[in-house]
Parts: sequence; C-alpha cells; structure tokens
Amino acid sequence: MKKLTYLGIALLMAAFLSSGAWAQFDLTKSIGVGAKGPFWAPLLNGSELNREPFLMGLLGGVQFKYGLNENIMVGVSGAYGLTYDDTTGTDDKSFSFYSSGDASMKLTGIFTDVTGWYYFMPESNVRPFVLAGIGINFMKLKTEPGGVEVASYSDLFAKGGAGVEFFVAERIGINVGARFNYFLMYVQKDDAWTDEQAESKWRAYRAYLEPSVNFTYYIGGGKDTDKDGVNDDMDMCPDTPIGAMVDMNGCPLDEDGDGVYDGLDQCPNTPRGAKVDVNGCPIDSDRDGVYDGIDRCPNTPSGVKVDRKGCPLDEDNDGVPDYKDKCAGTPRGAKVDMNGCPIDSDNDGVADGIDRCPDTPAGAPVDEKGCPLAKPIEEPLVLHIEYAIRSVEPDAAARMKLDDLAERLAVYTDVKIDINGYTDALGSRSLNKRLSQGRADAVKKYLQGKGISSARMTATGYGETNFLDPVNKNAKKNRRIEIVPRR
Repeated sequence: MKKLTYLGIALLMAAFLSSGAWAQFDLTKSIGVGAKGPFWAPLLNGSELNREPFLMGLLGGVQFKYGLNENIMVGVSGAYGLTYDDTTGTDDKSFSFYSSGDASMKLTGIFTDVTGWYYFMPESNVRPFVLAGIGINFMKLKTEPGGVEVASYSDLFAKGGAGVEFFVAERIGINVGARFNYFLMYVQKDDAWTDEQAESKWRAYRAYLEPSVNFTYYIGGGKDTDKDGVNDDMDMCPDTPIGAMVDMNGCPLDEDGDGVYDGLDQCPNTPRGAKVDVNGCPIDSDRDGVYDGIDRCPNTPSGVKVDRKGCPLDEDNDGVPDYKDKCAGTPRGAKVDMNGCPIDSDNDGVADGIDRCPDTPAGAPVDEKGCPLAKPIEEPLVLHIEYAIRSVEPDAAARMKLDDLAERLAVYTDVKIDINGYTDALGSRSLNKRLSQGRADAVKKYLQGKGISSARMTATGYGETNFLDPVNKNAKKNRRIEIVPRR
C-alpha cells in the first residue's frame, strides 16, 4: 500500500512539474478517452450488519467525455471492481487493503455511470473540477474459496466528486481526485433475499469512495476558421474579423480600447473612452475640442469655452455656466436662480444655502450665518418687581427685561409663554390670589403692547403658593412673576 501511495505522489509531482506549455487547450467539442482507477473503498456499513465488513479493493476501467464548452463536459464510464471481506474484522475497515487469505466472500461488479464535469480555470494547465451524476452497479457475491455464487443484484448510486486535472501535454490530462457514491435504491435485488434483507440497514455498505488517478487523451479539430493564425481548438475568439491583429489566444488586439481592432484602426492612439467612427477615429459632435464619450456636456453651444470634461466654464461654481450667469462671483454654497443670482427667501441679507436660519422673521437682525442675534428662549424668566402702592404695573427694571423678551418672542414665533404670578403670605389668601392675577395680567398686557399675540400667552395668578422661601413665607423673594417658555 505504501508503494502505491508513493507512486501516486510521484505521478502528481511529475504532472505538475511537466505541465507548463499546454494551458491553451480548449475542452469545447473535444472527446476525451481514458482509463480510470485504481481503487474503491466501501463505506457506511448498515446499522444491523451481522457479518464482516468489506475492505478496500481494486477498480479499473475506461471513460469517455465530451466537452460542451470550455468549462463543462459530460461523460460515461465503465469499470470492473473487486474486493473481499475480512473474517478477522470487527470494525469498519474501509481503508484497509483487501487480503483474500482472511476472506469468506468475494465481491465483484461492473460499475457504470453518467456524469457531468465542471472545470474551473479553463485557461490553465492545472484545472480543478467538480462532478456529479448517477450510476448503476451490477454486483455478484461469491464464497471464498470455492467461488459459489451467493447473490446477484444491481444498485443505483448518486455520485459527487472533485479533483484536479493536470495537462502534461497539449491533449493528455491526468486527473487526481475522488468520487463519493451513495446508495439510492435497488434496480434489481437478488431473488433469494427477503424484503428485510434488502433494506439498507442490512447492507454490507451503503456508500463507497473511489480515490483515483485517471489518464485521458483528448481528440479535437485543428481548424482556423477565422484565419487569424490560431487553431480553433485553441482560439478563444473564433470569429475575429479578417485583417485584425490577435494575441496568442486568437483574440483581437485593441491597444487604445476604442472597439476598433488594431490592423483595422486608422486612428490607433484614440484617448480611452472616446467614441469613434467605423475607422476608429474620434467623434466631436459639438466641436468643442473634447471627444464624444469623454465629453460630459456633448451639446455645448458653438464658441463657448469649456473645461477638460467638455462642460462650459462656471467660475463661481453655482451651477450656472459663465455664458449664462448674470451674477458672477456668487459666494460658494449659495442657491441661485436660473440667471445665477443668489436667492434670499427670508430677505435677511444672507443667501439661501449659506443661511443656516432660512426662516428668520422679517426685519430681525442676523449674524453672518443668517441666524437671529436674539438669544433663544429656553430658560424661565423670574421678575422681582418693586410695585408702587396699589399698583400692579411692572417697574422700570422689569420693563427693560420684558422689552428684551418681546424682541426674542418676535423672532422665535413658535415659542409660547406662561405668565405666573405669586405673592407672599401677608394678607388674606383671596386678596393675594386677586393681586397675583392682576400682576400677571399686567405683564401680558405689556407684552401685547409690544406686538406679541395674546394667543401665545397665558396669565395665571397663583397667590401665596409655590414659595421660593417656604420657611419665611413673608419673604420678599416670594413676591414674583415667573415667565415660563413652552413649545
């Protein structure tokens, strides 16, 4: 067995080292004739097997393949195989080579199959492949020694496998791989068997492996239909126009990539991407000096200056070309109209696109980004007002703060406010309630006078509640107006 292993390794190395000059062989329409073998190994004994397992045996035969294209071949094969069981064996010995000396049974058979092959790397001389198919095996089981036939039956197997084929000459391939075969059903079972004996649980094996080293000779034509100097069986471009220059694979050369083959191209140095006429010469429909295919603006008016992409110049980069732009020098990022002039929707002096606050109220002062100078209304405003005797009107200091608040409310029109009045604990509760309501109403009225809609304001007097100083309820700080923003 070791000798056979060394032989397989030697064959692999020889195939790999010697396969360097025949990578161009095309499998399309080729016929492969070869030999297959040399082993098969029964696997997966039935769960209720009550006798000795079969060992790895010999298998040899012939195979025929036909190439549908450079990747796919279909094939048929036939082979003869034999092996023996092992009366000394108690466990699976699928990968132990047979010896007839310890056998009670000899198993022989004719192995047939139909397979499909898919080759990867079809342009290489080292081509991995996968295969799949079905096969029928015609088997005989005889006693050993003596040769008395015990059973005769035929099986249907599903097949799958993989390997690598090395082309050691232009038409000679050696493929090394393995096939896994799994029992599907009996095509014909032995008449002497009961139905139970025919079930897979009683089988001596339900699958087998075919490790193999196969030799194939490929037969194919050598015509040169397109007269390009490369035979059809090696020509990857079999319909090359007469006169075109080709590479070693028979494919036309096109150095400038314009779609017109060298040898037929009258303008051989066309820039990449340019559209050309039937002679391979560039086309410039708008005559701006930039060829069609490269020209991103193929309908430029005559005489207009263009950039290297063939598009009209736009110095301020506003999307309106210079020859149409009535407002040259527009700031970068500004939105413009069809004449190239900046648009300012809120009329704050900062163009749309640059304006980060595009809905500024009319007349509101803004910064360079177009945002109002007035601060957002986010925190409550607390007014400790010094009221005159019997007055609810805000004092001068409070009016200054309310003026600022009115300006901010005019800018931030989505903000509403709650005007809450509070008193200390001096006096009666009912009086304080009325007093706090009057003071809140007075603030609301003041803000209305500054142009703030009453619909945006609520005024509520809470009297002697919600003390800031709950220990000293008569403390001055408890007398206040709180203005709370909400959205």
